[in-house]
Amino acid sequence: MNPPKVTRGVQEADVWAAADALLAQGLRPTIERVRQQIGRGSPNTVSPMLESWFATLGQRLGVVQTDTPQGGVPEPVLRLAQELWESASAQAMDRAQQALHEREAALQASRLSHEADLEHMEQREKALHQQKQAMDEAMKLARAQAQELSRRLDEMQQLAQDREAQLSSLRAELAAASKARELERKEHSEEQQAAAQERQRLAEQFAGNERRMLTDLDRARQEVASAKKAQAEQERKSEARLAEWQTRQQHLEEELLQARSQLLGAQQSAQAAQDRVADLKALLSATQSSSAPASATDKNAAPRTGSRSLQRRALAQRARNLPRK
Repeated sequence: MNPPKVTRGVQEADVWAAADALLAQGLRPTIERVRQQIGRGSPNTVSPMLESWFATLGQRLGVVQTDTPQGGVPEPVLRLAQELWESASAQAMDRAQQALHEREAALQASRLSHEADLEHMEQREKALHQQKQAMDEAMKLARAQAQELSRRLDEMQQLAQDREAQLSSLRAELAAASKARELERKEHSEEQQAAAQERQRLAEQFAGNERRMLTDLDRARQEVASAKKAQAEQERKSEARLAEWQTRQQHLEEELLQARSQLLGAQQSAQAAQDRVADLKALLSATQSSSAPASATDKNAAPRTGSRSLQRRALAQRARNLPRK
């Protein structure tokens, strides 16, 4: 028995093992079934390996060229193997012819594709030539840009150095500021402690003041209550005194009215007295004028005596008519 051959991709041992597995399943090993059993391999690769398997199948099964079986192999098995061999050989030849036609068609297609590729390569070569020219122009532009970038890089490096110097200065200032901030924080902490102590003192002082204020407030409330009570008593007394004053005023008004009435009566009496005095004076004057000297004649004496009598009666009548007080 020839040893299995090793090829690239698919090994002959794999093809033989796949053919044995198919034969054990009662299936005739074909190129397509072997490829499906293995899972890989082209028909051109699998076909000679399968033919080699069929060539050694009789030897491996112990089949000889004589009509009598050797090795105790039954004749039906030998016939089945022979039929399988012939069928497999015919099918392998069909597959080989089909594969040949397919390969020729593939070669024709490959030739056409190669010609198309050549034409495409020529077009691509032209395009590459144009691209080369464009790339040369781009290279010139890139060199100019590189020079410009180099110049800008130098400027940026100089600017970076300046920035680094500025950063160093800023770091120093930051360190000084941090130190000053730490000092301020410490002072602020001390001020906070002092403020807390002051707040505590003020709170205690406020509590004391509040207690004193509450005491003073209670005392003031008591004083206000006493003052209100005294004020109410004073108002009561004032109201009583006002009522008394009003009563006295009413009495005084009544007395004043009486005095006015008496004054009016006195004024009327005085006026009447003045009128009486005037009448008396007039009467006196008349009496004095009626008294004549003794040298008057007796002819006129009688009439004068009668006139005096009349005058006296008139005065008496007036005196009676005068109002008396």
